[in-house]
Amino acid sequence: MSEERKERFCALYEGTRPRIIAYAMRRTRSPEDAADIVAETFVIAWRKLDDIPPGHDGLLWLYVTARHVLANHGRRLRRRDELTRWLADELRGAELREQAQDEDSILALFCLNSLPAGERELLMLAGWEGLSVVEISRVLGCSPTAARIRLHRARARLKAEIAEFATRERRPDPIKQAPDGGVPIRYTPREAGEL
Repeated sequence: MSEERKERFCALYEGTRPRIIAYAMRRTRSPEDAADIVAETFVIAWRKLDDIPPGHDGLLWLYVTARHVLANHGRRLRRRDELTRWLADELRGAELREQAQDEDSILALFCLNSLPAGERELLMLAGWEGLSVVEISRVLGCSPTAARIRLHRARARLKAEIAEFATRERRPDPIKQAPDGGVPIRYTPREAGEL
């Protein structure tokens, strides 16, 4: 192993490690899973060090690699049994509640989590990773125009989710009396809208 190669890898690792760790932590269900993603990403980086472009492009290369590692990780998770998936979702929800400091943050995280994975990824790349549309397009392997359109749609959908949730929370639950005077019956959402 050449000393130059070792120094180049160490510089890449030290310069990008915090951002790759943050990227993995935001997209996995546990710190252990994130550690696996980061480790595998840098193992691949070591093997393909000569293919990694210098500077900021190297960080984008690592995001692409981490994204592929995460996809493989996701496929492994889907093979787990139902109980394991249910428990992981419960723990992930608890982590989100602990991270959020106020009602607006909790609502935003809840609504973000309800979006499809692709839209959630776009919003996280823009918001948490701080990537521009051009950088997002490189990470996702699409044109900047496609990335811009997808990001616009994802933001609109998140805004609509937040607005819909807020509206649901403020609207009283319509109740109608049972025909026999017994237990009240709740209207269906469609019936409630027609009141």
